[in-house]
Amino acid sequence: MARFKAVGLFLGLWLLAATALAGNDYSLTILHTNDIHAHLAAFDEFGAFCDQAKDAAGKCQGGAARLATAVARQRAKGGNSLLLDAGDQFQGTLFFTKYKGEAAAFFMNRLGYDAMALGNHEFDDGPATLANFIRSLKFPMLGANVDVAASPDLKGLVTPYIVREIGGEKVGIIGLGQPKTAQMSSPGPTVTFAAAAGPVKKALAELHSQNVRIIIVLSHLGLTGDKKLAAAVPGIDLIVGGHSHVLLGNDYPEAVGPCPLVIDGPDGGQTRIVTAGYWGRYLGSLTATFDADGNITATTGNPIRLDAAMPEDPATLAEVDRFAKPLDAFRTTVVGQTTKALGAAMCRQEECTAGDVLAESLLAGGRRLGATLALANGGSIRAGIAPGKITLGDVLTAYPFPNTLTVLTLTGADLKAALEHGVANVGLTDGTGRFPQVAGLTYTYNPAAPAGSRITSIETADANGHFTALTPNADYRIAVSDFLFRGGDNYTMLGKKGRDVEADGMAVADLIVAWLGAHDPLQLELDGRIAVAK
Repeated sequence: MARFKAVGLFLGLWLLAATALAGNDYSLTILHTNDIHAHLAAFDEFGAFCDQAKDAAGKCQGGAARLATAVARQRAKGGNSLLLDAGDQFQGTLFFTKYKGEAAAFFMNRLGYDAMALGNHEFDDGPATLANFIRSLKFPMLGANVDVAASPDLKGLVTPYIVREIGGEKVGIIGLGQPKTAQMSSPGPTVTFAAAAGPVKKALAELHSQNVRIIIVLSHLGLTGDKKLAAAVPGIDLIVGGHSHVLLGNDYPEAVGPCPLVIDGPDGGQTRIVTAGYWGRYLGSLTATFDADGNITATTGNPIRLDAAMPEDPATLAEVDRFAKPLDAFRTTVVGQTTKALGAAMCRQEECTAGDVLAESLLAGGRRLGATLALANGGSIRAGIAPGKITLGDVLTAYPFPNTLTVLTLTGADLKAALEHGVANVGLTDGTGRFPQVAGLTYTYNPAAPAGSRITSIETADANGHFTALTPNADYRIAVSDFLFRGGDNYTMLGKKGRDVEADGMAVADLIVAWLGAHDPLQLELDGRIAVAK
């Protein structure tokens, strides 16, 4: 963008000299990932571990070894490049369950990342685990809107931005965390999160004073937040985004927009946005060409699919296998079997069988505390489970969060308010992880209605399984995770309105294993407990 158009002859000559070899143009390739969620080994279409049989059938994708091949191929083309990650390396497979951030740090260092932004899931195991992860990295962790100054664990480990000199050109990279992390994860009381615009403007002013003219924002705001930022704050060339688990790409059916997505800024300039889906199914790649004034004149590139056609780098694969070997005991313990796939793809907007399993498991565990219904957030389901034997590894991959059971009493009116909150973001790209998967109740909602008025009917079951219409002033005993009770995904009404709260510390994963064992073999079909109004 034209930031320094009248800065004097000397600076003008310096800029021309810095770009002379490129005919007064400067090109930079940005390779990027986001929301890897500990998918370091290849996985199948459900996100489950990909064994040799699936590999031979060409059903495997992703993983650090394929990513290593793709990154090496792009770097081999020459030119100026960066490798960036937009957050959420943590949580999602047994690699995180056992190693926390150790394995992720090893492979990120091996691949040669230049910077990473803090994702909300980096806080899932608390600040101490995150601090150990950051200390292991050979590159900086960025978060301009994340204040860790009061954190004994994280103080001094997070920086707002960095400046990299690449091919004679200064490139500023500003990091942004997710402002709602306190509601989504476990950062503790000493870490605070601000809205994005103010910290970005402050960083931009400091970068401009250092004659940095190329600005990249590495963001975990989500696509909606990235678009708002681009439209509100001038001076950003490129936003590399994460958090929404969506793809911006050309000629990919699953893409929600082009690569790059161009947003008009308030000063007449333009900001490009890129994001590469989730789990490392793609390596994002965009080459931007800048003129001598720092304006982007052209972009080329598209996310690179890391499917079976992308070979795995043998040396990196050997390291993946080294980390994976101790996981075999977890992965291979059979806890049940299912005749049909337990799908998870639609858990953030409609009933899904993986969601039914989670909610039914919560309800079964909560019955001894008087629960007659259960509510779970769809975002806590991270993968589906393929037909056949179900192992402990499958369970911990699909339901990786270390949540525990909480049972509380709500009025019918407060229960309806919770469900309204859960469906409020359906149709958006962000905040859909709150979508309510349920057991012991049915509900119908209208996604076209205004948020807050979408629930059209609710029926709840009594202790004998008989369903009747919800009574607003009646009391209902509900099983949830401790995460939701603590206000996770902004379900603040559970903690504020809940009465007779009992939390016995029973792990949700253990409840799921017990429920699967009691229903072995599982023959589960969608039963319409969640319906969309016609």
